[in-house]
Amino acid sequence: MGSPGAGGAAAVTRNQQSKRIAGGLTKVFIIAGYAVGLVIAASAQTPTETYQRAFPNSPDMIQTAVHTVQPLVRGRLPILDGFVVPQDQPLESYSRGYYECTLQVLPSGSGQTIVRAVAKVTAWYTDPEASRSGYRVLPSNGRLETDALDRVEEAVADLSVAGSSGAYSSSIKPAPDSPPTGGISPSSANPRALHDAVATPATNFSSSESIETIRSRREANEKKAIELASEEKNLEEILHNQARPTDLVAVKRNSTPIYAKPVEGAPVLMSADAHDEFQILGIEGTWVHVQISGASRGWMRRTQVSLPSGYGGVVAASAEPRVAGPIGSSPFKVEKEENTAFGGKWAALAGKNVRVVWVAPSSEPLTNAAQKKSFAKEMFLKVYSDQKTATPPIEGVVVLFDSADGGQVAATMASLQQLENGLIGPAFWKQCSLDPPDLFEDSSKTPAKSGERTN
Repeated sequence: MGSPGAGGAAAVTRNQQSKRIAGGLTKVFIIAGYAVGLVIAASAQTPTETYQRAFPNSPDMIQTAVHTVQPLVRGRLPILDGFVVPQDQPLESYSRGYYECTLQVLPSGSGQTIVRAVAKVTAWYTDPEASRSGYRVLPSNGRLETDALDRVEEAVADLSVAGSSGAYSSSIKPAPDSPPTGGISPSSANPRALHDAVATPATNFSSSESIETIRSRREANEKKAIELASEEKNLEEILHNQARPTDLVAVKRNSTPIYAKPVEGAPVLMSADAHDEFQILGIEGTWVHVQISGASRGWMRRTQVSLPSGYGGVVAASAEPRVAGPIGSSPFKVEKEENTAFGGKWAALAGKNVRVVWVAPSSEPLTNAAQKKSFAKEMFLKVYSDQKTATPPIEGVVVLFDSADGGQVAATMASLQQLENGLIGPAFWKQCSLDPPDLFEDSSKTPAKSGERTN
């Protein structure tokens, strides 16, 4: 009696083990399926589609069409929304969008010629930390490639019409027993519709295809052509209405360095790519002073950039009204002003809206720390008086010294209110950002003028 009981217990134990193993395998399969689903979902978010179109025309004709279209499929993008795949950063952080479609002619073994379109979209990304700003490549969503292939298709149709009108009439045959007026003739269809009907392998005429099917296809193609033409016209109007700046310098080659100062061996702030554009702040000998982003600026060699046509080396007039500098023999003069986001690392103003004042040396070639502080204080008081009720409000003022030694002084509006109420001397400067600090130390490079207050 004991033996059968032991055997029964062993069978129960084996049963439980089998259930545990089956349950474990089920969990493994569920986890594996979930992982595969994540991989598929991730791959679906990455644009990997190849945009190409097959033509039953000779490679020579396709090459001619591509050569005609290539200059028309690159240029500025007035907006990025609708042309690129959104990334982690918002599209509002990008500007100066530019695109270029590369068209490749690939022979096919089936007697067809394939045209492949690859679009590259670049745009300037403005990061709250200026050192991370720069041009970035954004993935196209396929709209630019499709438009480029449509242009090639239209060019091929135009070439075919111009080459031989008889070729179309010989290729277009009405269905049997149908009236001669029921088909499509070159005089009643536009080149795009003719190309869709004749040149595309998937839409060639055949004796088994009805006239109604052909007419419906033609109407759909004509409707699409009208929509594309309307969209193109809208984009052209947007581009036409945009005011293109006349003070932009273009970089000639990739990996062009932008230096912190206009001297050999100065630290490199960043490297620019070919066709990148920067606003010109001024020209000093063989160097060009440029604005990188926000309050960040640098210097580039004049031989490595292309100046705008007719640029005479004078800082372009700002759209903002100029502020007159202090009257008298001031060592500095105001070049321009602008409200923008603070691009420095000072926590008190990081990412906030500030008034930036660019100043340059006037008639006196040498300046010292006391002169810079004195001029900065005068600018602070003047701008604070003008901007304390501005809309939208500003959070601070930045004075940038456009000279060989450079430097900038920043103050919050709260500190400037105290300055207006009589706070002077070291107590005020301790509330400011002096960058770099050694340029604003009390030791002066030139003796102070008689009677000049050194703060």
